Amino acid sequence: MAKRLLFYIILFSFIFAKEIELGQKLTLDSTTAVSTLLENPDTYLNKPVQIAGTVVDVCAHKGCWIEVSGDRPYETIQVKVDDGVIVFPITAKGKNVVAEGKLEKLSLSDDQALRMKKHEAEEKGEEFHEENCKLTESDKTIYRLRGLGAVIK
Repeated sequence: MAKRLLFYIILFSFIFAKEIELGQKLTLDSTTAVSTLLENPDTYLNKPVQIAGTVVDVCAHKGCWIEVSGDRPYETIQVKVDDGVIVFPITAKGKNVVAEGKLEKLSLSDDQALRMKKHEAEEKGEEFHEENCKLTESDKTIYRLRGLGAVIK
């Protein structure tokens, strides 16, 4: 009940506020382009970085991640938080965001990658057909930001 109340407080404050701060205060002075992170991930692994972009998707289940557009067309990076630590409101979709966190790398087996694809489909309310799923290397090696804080405008 307390989590639901917190969710609604955040939701209504987001609707009526010009910007909303989530999680820890942002501390870095400059942003790093998403393309730079994805082209040189080893340089940034486990280091604090700040990104900016448009929220193109939000976890509808628990608000535990957002997908942020990059500086190149069709390029995105996920900002993932532990469930309940930050709750990204669904209304963030289409808004600008500045987020900070540490770049992390997930190396998945074929089975883990299939389970992740199935889970993502369930979160989006989409059907998943494992027999039609063809995995690529990018499905098995995922770079994402372990989110610490964000400002949504």
